[in-house]
Amino acid sequence: MKYVKKNHYKRITVYILFVFLLISILSIWLIDWRVRPMIKTYGDNQAITAATRAVNDAVEKVLSNLGIDYEKLSSVTLDKNGEVSSIETNTANVNIFKSTVSKEILEQLDNQEIQKVNIPLGSLAGGLLTGRGPNITIRVPMNSTVETVLNNKFEGAGINQTKHDISLDVKVKIFTVVQGVSTENVVETNFTIAERILVGEVPQWIMTPTA
Repeated sequence: MKYVKKNHYKRITVYILFVFLLISILSIWLIDWRVRPMIKTYGDNQAITAATRAVNDAVEKVLSNLGIDYEKLSSVTLDKNGEVSSIETNTANVNIFKSTVSKEILEQLDNQEIQKVNIPLGSLAGGLLTGRGPNITIRVPMNSTVETVLNNKFEGAGINQTKHDISLDVKVKIFTVVQGVSTENVVETNFTIAERILVGEVPQWIMTPTA
């Protein structure tokens, strides 16, 4: 009799443990299913914000430190009549500028390679509780690559005048990893670096190549 009772209690204990384990697994799966897209959304937004800030700060810092202006990037040659005969890009200065910008952006982003994503606890339940309650902090790894291109644009600026605009295109690819899944986001920004009004006729064949 005692043996039967002991066996019975053992079966009940095993059954309770099994149910508890099953509920725990389902709860973890449900939380993961609910949290994963939130982490991705929060992580992506935070990474894009960090990249945008890094690009703006880096370009501003490099422009200030290197004292970049039109004359450092392009050289205009006039003929004996004072007309524009050629425009040449200072390739050395352009390459220094581009590489310095890229390096500065990557340094700033490397300092933020782990994004701490804060998700309000109430957001897991949804509805009226979204955005409420204490934060759950999740660490999201972030890696990035940078591409820089210097562009030259010529457009009319009035009677017998042409505006030469030099701009910098910056493209940052950000890779965030959430629970083993990598996501790519792209931040593209354009900056006007320098400009000059060229007086007189500018020959149509003058085309400064993109650097």
